[in-house]
Amino acid sequence: MNTVDKWIEKGYEHFGLYGPENLNVKQMAYEVSISRTSFNYYFKNKDEFINELLIHHLDLNAKYCEAAKVNCKNYLPDIHKMVLLFPTGFQFHKQLFNYRTISKFNETFITCNEISAREFVVQLFIDHYKLPLAFEDAFQLHESLLATWYSKIDFNDLNLDNLVNTTEEIMTPLLKLVNPSK
Repeated sequence: MNTVDKWIEKGYEHFGLYGPENLNVKQMAYEVSISRTSFNYYFKNKDEFINELLIHHLDLNAKYCEAAKVNCKNYLPDIHKMVLLFPTGFQFHKQLFNYRTISKFNETFITCNEISAREFVVQLFIDHYKLPLAFEDAFQLHESLLATWYSKIDFNDLNLDNLVNTTEEIMTPLLKLVNPSK
């Protein structure tokens, strides 16, 4: 792995663990055994570095979508199983959610969600919950689910049961609104 890739990989991990405000160049350099000054050789500043991390996240999201389209046959638990296979990306995405007041983080969060939703997630969502909704309405409902879901996820207790249970907890009242006869 070349030096710039080491920076990106370690920065991606640190962003996910600690958030964008706590990226520590000295600590990352120490952890990958490279010179701290090489950071300035590859990146003008921390903002440019973060922009590269966002591009990296979008690339990984595309890989996640390709794998998930093959492996997800049902919304639950398959989607959550896939999320757990990409823990660093999941943590990074959660940080984007946490810092969504910053436009570039919010845009990346929304873009990734929209790509996966339109490619495969919303149809699985419709089928799983037998939603009597048009695709776009189901898409909007799913976006609401995700916003609530990300606000409730606890990375200190991350497992399949918790992810599925959180989804079901959020969806129970929403389903009553969508289909009051049930």
